[in-house]
Amino acid sequence: MSRNAIIAIIVAVLVLGAAGGAFAFDAVSSNEPTAEETTPAQTATPSPSAMQPEPPEETLDDGQDEGQDEDPLADREAMEELGMEVAEIMTTWDPNEDFNRTAAEMRAADLMTEELADSITAPERPATGAEWLDAAAAGATSQPTVKPNRATSNEVVSIEATWVWVSENGDVVSNPTERRLFFFNFEQGDDGELAVSDYSYDTVD
Repeated sequence: MSRNAIIAIIVAVLVLGAAGGAFAFDAVSSNEPTAEETTPAQTATPSPSAMQPEPPEETLDDGQDEGQDEDPLADREAMEELGMEVAEIMTTWDPNEDFNRTAAEMRAADLMTEELADSITAPERPATGAEWLDAAAAGATSQPTVKPNRATSNEVVSIEATWVWVSENGDVVSNPTERRLFFFNFEQGDDGELAVSDYSYDTVD
């Protein structure tokens, strides 16, 4: 074999070897994971609404009840209405039927708490005084007029009561100048009804 033939064979072997190495390198590279495959799996990004925490459930603070959101003016009106009703009963007297003025207070017991109603006791002595005796002689009863007295606190309602004495035929036989200022406290019972829990009054000329 000539020298040139030997050189040609060696060149051919080298070329084929280089080509095979490149092929093997490509084959190995093709089996390696891609950049996307080597990146850790990403979870879907939640929407802004999903990322916002849910609002906490509304709870009542200690000492707070469900009735605190009610309109205080409505409560005030209810107390004044009840106070006027009680004051009117307490200043409606019939001297020929009532032993004394306390009898009228006892007639208002249904609008009071049980404890307050039980605490009312009538004096043993009958009512006296010119006004009472003259009304009895005329067969007259008192007809009161009541109205709220605004100069009070949020816990106390004051009611002003005045009255005239009217005979059976409707004649006014006496028009006293005195008036009573009542002061009422209230409680709401288990049944939800408002009741007078305490009261006092001053007689003013």
